[in-house]
Amino acid sequence: MDEEIRELRSKIARTRYEFVKTELETCFTAAEMGEFELGARNIPVAEREVAFVESGIRVIRRFVVELPEEQRTAVEARLVDLEAALASLKEGLLKRAAL
Repeated sequence: MDEEIRELRSKIARTRYEFVKTELETCFTAAEMGEFELGARNIPVAEREVAFVESGIRVIRRFVVELPEEQRTAVEARLVDLEAALASLKEGLLKRAAL
């Protein structure tokens, strides 16, 4: 029984990490799409991508605290990059709005 519980906990931890990694990559894709749509002057779609990335960041932050330190450190480093991409997209939207 103890072995089954350990295996289950291990599987949950792997699944959590895979989920967080997938969420990160999905958010990066959304940020890239937002930049593309911004360049195409499709502001409503770019704004939706911003909202999606913001939501994704909240989800990632919720689960990252439960990861082992090494995984958490790697995810947090990627999260910094994602937040920079989001800030760039938001800045682009603000510049477009000022035109």
